[in-house]
Amino acid sequence: MPPTLATDDSTAPGATGGTLPVVPGDQSLRFLLEGYAYGARRFRELETDAFRTRLLGRRITFLRGGDAAEFFYAEDRFTRVGGMPHTVLHSLQDEGSVQTLDGDQHRQRRSIFLSALEAHGRARLAAAFARGWEAQWEQWRRQGSVSLLTGSARVLTKAALEWTGVPFAPEQVGRRAHEFVMMIDGAGSFGARNVTGRSLRQRTERWARRTIEELRRDPDAIAADTPVARLLSYREDGRVLDTPTAAVELLNLLRPTVAVSRFIAFAGLALHLHPAWRERLSHDDTVLTAFTQEVRRTAPFFPGIGGRATIATSWKGIGFQPGDWVYVDMFATMRDPGRWSRPEVFDPLRFVEGTSADLIPQGSGSMAVGHRCPGEPATVDLLALATRSLARSDWSVPHQDLRVDLRRLPASPGKKGLLIEPR
Repeated sequence: MPPTLATDDSTAPGATGGTLPVVPGDQSLRFLLEGYAYGARRFRELETDAFRTRLLGRRITFLRGGDAAEFFYAEDRFTRVGGMPHTVLHSLQDEGSVQTLDGDQHRQRRSIFLSALEAHGRARLAAAFARGWEAQWEQWRRQGSVSLLTGSARVLTKAALEWTGVPFAPEQVGRRAHEFVMMIDGAGSFGARNVTGRSLRQRTERWARRTIEELRRDPDAIAADTPVARLLSYREDGRVLDTPTAAVELLNLLRPTVAVSRFIAFAGLALHLHPAWRERLSHDDTVLTAFTQEVRRTAPFFPGIGGRATIATSWKGIGFQPGDWVYVDMFATMRDPGRWSRPEVFDPLRFVEGTSADLIPQGSGSMAVGHRCPGEPATVDLLALATRSLARSDWSVPHQDLRVDLRRLPASPGKKGLLIEPR
């Protein structure tokens, strides 16, 4: 059914401020069938930055733009509770995690992550990743080929475990890496893939709980000045976090780090498809950050972020009442021709002189007090390290299907996450 302009829904509670385009009917099936392109197509057809429809039987407002993201991420306007399907929540964050908190409790819990990811902590993580990448590259050369997505996830898992200060046996790295990859891979789906991801998350949570319990029984095993030391010493209302909550937050330090593997795989695809950039980056670091930012703009990761309004508020004349469901379409924002010159073209030069406010792959607003991902600077660091190494290394891409299926959430470069053959 084609989009229409609302004549009645615009005057419903929470929809004040004038006529708002409405896509009639429940759009759940269309969203699943179209994936990333769903919002972008409606914004384009309706020539708007906002429209309303229904998903899963609930009314929802889609927003597009860096200013929309800043409005959404502003402190205490929206809560993530009820803003994501339970299948997504339990694959990624789980109940009681930092991203499901609001107000002072969120700001206080967030301090664990901000302190872990300040400059010194980021440098330790980057150094662990660089060491692991060099060692793993030699192993990939011997085995002949590797999926860049799953291979880099293994390197990131080992680096994240070292960085957090969690004791681990070398044989655990592969299992943890697989679990993290499947959690992320299943979060954007319904059915078997999501069930698998959630099942593996439960296994990982059992490991994390055992780890927390063992460290609390043996405090001497906790390395000072590490993220896990901060996590275990953190107090909320005068008490340390209970074991299940501490385990969830430990995974929230580890899993997002491993998720950078998807950006790395897309960086590899970009280097393969744009050999001139690969050659330039092999000797020119001045454009490295610009290249990584363009990868983050163009790589389809999670398509957007949803939340429920906590207060009566408005954006560009569109009113929201407490409980209203809002979704900021990140993919559409970063592919909008009204905001980017030739958005379909991979062009790192657009970032040579700075970063646009419409670059929102990991949120917007303040990292210090809002919900913007505190790991964003570390993501850029790790992606830049991997990109530089790939540009300076000798590798080829064997014949494979390299199409990116935008109907699949999250998408990947090809069906196998970009197979490469290091030489």
